[in-house]
Amino acid sequence: MDFSTEEDTVSNRIQAGIEAMKAIDSAYWQQTLKQRLAAGGAGSIVDGYDSTEELEKALKAASWTEYSPSEDVADPACVYFKTQDLGGRVGVIDLGSLSDDSVVVLDDRKNTGKVSAVIEGVLGAQVSYIVAILGIENGVEVIFTFHPGEPVNPSKVQAQPGLHGKTVSVAQAMKMGLSTAKIVA
Repeated sequence: MDFSTEEDTVSNRIQAGIEAMKAIDSAYWQQTLKQRLAAGGAGSIVDGYDSTEELEKALKAASWTEYSPSEDVADPACVYFKTQDLGGRVGVIDLGSLSDDSVVVLDDRKNTGKVSAVIEGVLGAQVSYIVAILGIENGVEVIFTFHPGEPVNPSKVQAQPGLHGKTVSVAQAMKMGLSTAKIVA
């Protein structure tokens, strides 16, 4: 007799997705974890963790449920999950809320092949949940990312040589197709 619950099954998918991503690209997974720590992070951060090992353990131990983000950011190739066992600070800002001449840095610290905008600032609202995004990579379900707060559209701007670390104005970043910036506190 199987006494597992839907929550157990979803939590098992998260755990398996983490292990699959570590097997496919452990460097990417480590950068994803590092990016969510308060010290040296970029974008939204998870409260209360000082090491990537602690954070990964907490993600695996959390109770997860399926989640539907707003339609304007939902990617039909991905599955979204949410836990209220962990929380953190939102660390993204809409570029349209900044002046056109504000300066951002183009960044691909996770080596995704796409650059995001990064700006120094104060992290946003405290939230009491984490969203995880899973999808298929090399034929297996992996965890692409996780973060406090609602998902935003990922960058589609190719990380051409010389773009990582380049400083540009908000107007230039928006012209490139970027709509948000990750906050570095």
